[in-house]
Amino acid sequence: MTVLALTTRRYVEQVMGMPISLALRGRHTGDAAARDAWSACLADLRVTDRVFSTYRDDSHVSRLGRGEIGLDECPASVREVLDLAERARLESDGAFDVRRPGPDGTPVLDPSGVVKGWAVERASVHLRSLDDTDVCLSAGGDMVCHVATDDRPEWQIGIEDPLDPTRVLAVIPVRHGAVATSGHAHRGLHVVDARTGRPPTGVASVTVVAPDLTWADIDATAAYAQGARAAEWLRTRPGRTALVVWADGSTEVVGGS
Repeated sequence: MTVLALTTRRYVEQVMGMPISLALRGRHTGDAAARDAWSACLADLRVTDRVFSTYRDDSHVSRLGRGEIGLDECPASVREVLDLAERARLESDGAFDVRRPGPDGTPVLDPSGVVKGWAVERASVHLRSLDDTDVCLSAGGDMVCHVATDDRPEWQIGIEDPLDPTRVLAVIPVRHGAVATSGHAHRGLHVVDARTGRPPTGVASVTVVAPDLTWADIDATAAYAQGARAAEWLRTRPGRTALVVWADGSTEVVGGS
């Protein structure tokens, strides 16, 4: 996804193994308040990475997954994320699950499908506290958007074609909320239906617009994991608007226009 609206100031950093970018419009863009808020946002994300990264052997989640520590020895944020994951598992009929068999059949704990949206939503609080300032925070293409006043335009979020990433399929105006996409265009078949352990078929990508990025990201991943049932499942999710791109290139809008 790309921000199509004209922005006043843009910041970019690499955190949690992905590009984090920020666009600001309004009163605070390049001043000390903006820089301090950006620094606080990045600091939160770095703490999250130290706790949750599955690529760090010393992270709490890696150690928990190996059975070296118990949940009571982890920061409270780990229980919060696992509680969200369990709720997502139940509400997705098991298609979304942070616990699944690894290549050798040994259970693997990987809460990444919850952590990214949850962490960015939490970190964005520092930016949304900037007075009279519009915020568009992107993490690997998933976005939290906020427009401070009614007289300013929405952020215009471009949704790329998963079958041709050089092409924009749709533009979504967002004033307050979040946009997340799950698909195979950039990272290959990294999402699986946890019930089968296999990548979904029939669907190329799912984009979800929701009030917060925690659930926009979870629902985009869960819907994509549903494969051919993606749109059907999304219709059960209140307060969501979604764009499903099917494997043949056709599209379907759920809950909006």
